[in-house]
Amino acid sequence: MASIFLLTILVAYLLAWFYRNDYDPMKMINAYLIYSLPLFLLGLFIHVRIILIFGTYIMGMIILIFRNQHYFDR
Repeated sequence: MASIFLLTILVAYLLAWFYRNDYDPMKMINAYLIYSLPLFLLGLFIHVRIILIFGTYIMGMIILIFRNQHYFDR
């Protein structure tokens, strides 16, 4: 479970940094949606409950929104 949690935080930070100069949020949202499939497959592979995978994905989305706002305010 900790590996999924840390991977989600890492992906959220990397996506926010990668799209920091691009003001089209759909590119970032699409990139995070693409991340959902490997996340769910990895979670099922290591026997994590679906609700925990979904909650971790939502938490990563919140981190991504706040990190993106940090770069936008600069």
